[in-house]
Amino acid sequence: MATLARVDRTGREAIDPQRREASVADQMTNVLRLARGRCAFICCPAMCARCAEVDHTTIFVSPFIPELSMTLVWLLPSVTSGSDCHRAAARRRAALAGHSKAPGRPHPARRLLPHCRPLVARCQHLERSEARGSTAPLVDRCTTSALAHLTTRPCPRPRCATRASSIPRRRRHIFKSSTMAVPRTVAPSRGAGASLLAVVVLVVAALVAAVSAAQFKITAILPMTSFDAGVTSQFAAEALQVVQTQVNQLASAGGGNHSFTLDIKDSQGSMSTSVKSVFDAANGGSVGIIGEVMSAETIPMALASNNFNLWMCSGSATSPTLSKKSDYQYFFRTIPADDVQGAFLAKFVQLMTWKSAAVIFSSDSYGTGVMTTFAEAASQIDGFKVTTMQSYTPGATADYSVVLNSVLNSGTRVVVFMGMSSDFIVMLAEAKKLDMVNENWVWVGSDAISDIIERMWGKDNKYTDSDRANVDGVMFAFPNEQGPQYNDFLNAYKAKFPQRGEIGHYASLFADCYLALARGILKLAGSQSPDSINKRQYGSGISLKDFLAPFDGISGKIAFDEHWDRTADYQVQNVYKGKLTTVYKYTEGANALTKVSEPKFYSGKSDIPKDRPSFMEAYVHYTSPGGLVVMGITAILIIMVLGTTVYLYMQRDHAAVKSMALPFLVQIAVGLVLVLATVFLWIDIPSQMTCNLQAWLFVFGLELVLSAVAAKAFRIWKVFDNRALQKLNHLSNTRLFLGCFVIVLIQSAIMVAWTMLAPLQPTQVSTASSVSYKCASKSASLDTIFQTVSLLYNTVLLLVVTFLAFKTRKAFSAFREAKFIAYTCQNIFISGVVVVPFLYLSTESFALAAFYIKTFVLLYATAFAYVCLLARIALVPYMNSKKANETGMKMSIEGGSSNDGTSSAEHVPGKPQTMQGKYPVKVANKLFETWHTNRITLFALEGFLGITRLTNNTEQGKLFKLRSLQFDPSPPSYPLCVELRADSSAWLVQFSKEEDKQKWVRALSVHCLVYSKSGSASKSTGGGTTPSNMRMTAGGPNGASYTLSAVHYGDGARSNIGATSMGGGPPRKMHDITPNLK
Repeated sequence: MATLARVDRTGREAIDPQRREASVADQMTNVLRLARGRCAFICCPAMCARCAEVDHTTIFVSPFIPELSMTLVWLLPSVTSGSDCHRAAARRRAALAGHSKAPGRPHPARRLLPHCRPLVARCQHLERSEARGSTAPLVDRCTTSALAHLTTRPCPRPRCATRASSIPRRRRHIFKSSTMAVPRTVAPSRGAGASLLAVVVLVVAALVAAVSAAQFKITAILPMTSFDAGVTSQFAAEALQVVQTQVNQLASAGGGNHSFTLDIKDSQGSMSTSVKSVFDAANGGSVGIIGEVMSAETIPMALASNNFNLWMCSGSATSPTLSKKSDYQYFFRTIPADDVQGAFLAKFVQLMTWKSAAVIFSSDSYGTGVMTTFAEAASQIDGFKVTTMQSYTPGATADYSVVLNSVLNSGTRVVVFMGMSSDFIVMLAEAKKLDMVNENWVWVGSDAISDIIERMWGKDNKYTDSDRANVDGVMFAFPNEQGPQYNDFLNAYKAKFPQRGEIGHYASLFADCYLALARGILKLAGSQSPDSINKRQYGSGISLKDFLAPFDGISGKIAFDEHWDRTADYQVQNVYKGKLTTVYKYTEGANALTKVSEPKFYSGKSDIPKDRPSFMEAYVHYTSPGGLVVMGITAILIIMVLGTTVYLYMQRDHAAVKSMALPFLVQIAVGLVLVLATVFLWIDIPSQMTCNLQAWLFVFGLELVLSAVAAKAFRIWKVFDNRALQKLNHLSNTRLFLGCFVIVLIQSAIMVAWTMLAPLQPTQVSTASSVSYKCASKSASLDTIFQTVSLLYNTVLLLVVTFLAFKTRKAFSAFREAKFIAYTCQNIFISGVVVVPFLYLSTESFALAAFYIKTFVLLYATAFAYVCLLARIALVPYMNSKKANETGMKMSIEGGSSNDGTSSAEHVPGKPQTMQGKYPVKVANKLFETWHTNRITLFALEGFLGITRLTNNTEQGKLFKLRSLQFDPSPPSYPLCVELRADSSAWLVQFSKEEDKQKWVRALSVHCLVYSKSGSASKSTGGGTTPSNMRMTAGGPNGASYTLSAVHYGDGARSNIGATSMGGGPPRKMHDITPNLK
């Protein structure tokens, strides 16, 4: 058998690997079998069979598929010869070999070649069928026909009619290949039949393998000369060249013997050029496209590729728009979409414990896509705030001053940039002038700035040392691009491009694009003919589901989501001093970052800067000194309120607690606690829940306090200023509590409507020097309406309570309840006047001061209400318990004159109706009052009683009409005392002897009303009794009156003293009206 050697290829077709126009049939060429007496042929669209010389052969080399160029075909022997065919063969050999017969060198004797006319006619018929649109590959049909013709009949003897000139001119370039002479081989004389059968089998196998192989063209469209993406494109183009070998190895595996060619076009970063390149690729026979780098150019390219059934892949375009497969059915990518990247950036900012960030994004499709998904993800993070979102138009002449000043005034010191590195570098230079590049600022970028190292430290860069220093501490997000195969790929890359130090970002992603396209095309080639794939004639309904399948790529596991976007984990890389370091990795669904190495910020330290420096925070943290003080005071007040409530419950049987109605005291205590709890929600950064909760707690607590106070004031007013006293039985606790419930219910309805229609949300208020928060609704008008309605409702309620307290201010009460209700309401009103303006005025310039003013006014108002409504009531049983074992004579006596001390009752000389004495006296219904020596004088004839304070120089006191005076002869807890009451005041007068006390009781009982709080008759040592029966009787036309039974001490005569004036005038109003509220 002849020995074959590889032939060197020359000529245009051999050295031009970019030739794409030839079809698969043009690229496959069968060679001649050269043996003495054999018939050989060449099968191609130009001619299927041609005559060949016997003892030398011309081997044609395919310029595109070298593996198919050395096929040797044994054909059947020929038994004929003729001189005319000999001469024709000589001329043909010279034409095919590209040279003439060497002068002076005779031709050796040749056997005559067979006549190949029937075979030529058959192939010409097949060519005509191809022109009419036959679907079967011409090469397969031509080769099959040639074999059938040559194996079923011997070559005839007639002369060879085929000449070199018969080769069509448009096909002659195929034969412009070097030739080589093969030594003559003599055919075996015996066993020719068996040998011929084996040869035929080999011929069939070789031809089938040769004609089934196909070549597929992929076009890469990259912005090679673009300023923005040129660096990335260079790395991507180099990666595609490196992976070319791996792609062809993949194509030749499995017996297909297919191959791929790569054509790289420069889009120049222009949208029009990019789209034109798609048309050129389609017209040039491409079956797939790789590109573009930028989303703005990729989107129109993907739309154009739909018209040509061109599969398209990008390793860097991340716009979410490309995920819509109804519009981009042939497009996929080996990088996650911005939906994933934007969400990851928001998650990264959250996991870095930053509570705020400013966003700067380019106005193109890339920047807008990342910004949109970032904002959506950030809005779901409690306590996180995007302080400002600023867009810019990319370009060399862009002005970033407005954008940067907005970020500067937003209050945050964390900036998330979403744009190209070329814009980012210029922006940082301007930010440096505004002092926005220092140890207090953090700049985080998206994946588009990943080429910043190559751009700023690469060869022939135009940047200064100052520009390079500005990027120290910058961090950016990027998908994980290093899989198990990455190291082998990197070694191959360095071997092919030794001048490169490291491979750039996106390179492995674009390499995986090429691999994914190749795998998809080979997958289709298994079910469809290669010719239909090259013609992009796919069956109806074909989609990416039929084209793609997961595989292990250079960048890791290549898997796709439902939008045929890459699913991958992310990493964060840190730039510092010209070096790039992976510092964090994040797996989707994780709740924490995986630290790979220590990050370095602008300061060179690894301490994470705050998103807001302490000097800018115009709000109080839970851990700040101010916050601790406020919470401490508030907690103390809450403990005091709760402790007092518990003590009042323990003393619930005490007369003072009974008279104040324990249920209402508990209601007031609960309201005060709720109001105080609001202060805790004012501290630190609010959330939507805390904003609405603090409003509910405050108004609900305020309503509980005001409704309870209103019930108490209303009862006092009904008793004191009502002409129909028989209706007092309607003032039961149940009815009063029902009234409180209605008051609270109305406020609750307002709050429910407010929360549903205009819920409060945390709103950041930022200036260039401070950052604060307030709770406000998105609808400012609704917020103002509900806020005003609630304020007016509580104002009206407060005014009503104040009015009732004012009307009953002179009503006698053992603890002056009406006056203290009035004091509380007045204090709440004044506090409201101070605080309410903060609800409507802008306070961002003094937010911290406004917080402290509002907080301490609230604490003050709450503490005042606590003292007036709860604490003073609790002091009564407490002080009584301390004095339980003390006698009246042990009471302190202060003040005095030359006649200090006490004296018994005596009549004034010359005035038998006037009686006087010096006794210890104190105000009974005031807390912390002490005993002082006073002169008590009864002017019976004139109808007055005088109480004067003894001092060193003068006597000052009060003079009361006897008809307006009441007295209790046996006040509880005060033995040897008499309690005198006038209007809303009461005085305790202490006697040293029971006989002296009885004198005054008898004298006063003649002129004054007698009233006792003891609840039962008590006997005196003098033998008299103190009546305590008070019953309500039907009165005259003026309504009911209280009838008090009194005894004239000494003679035992009982008399009825009505609630009328001493002078017999009309019935007067009762002044001791404190009911037992139990």
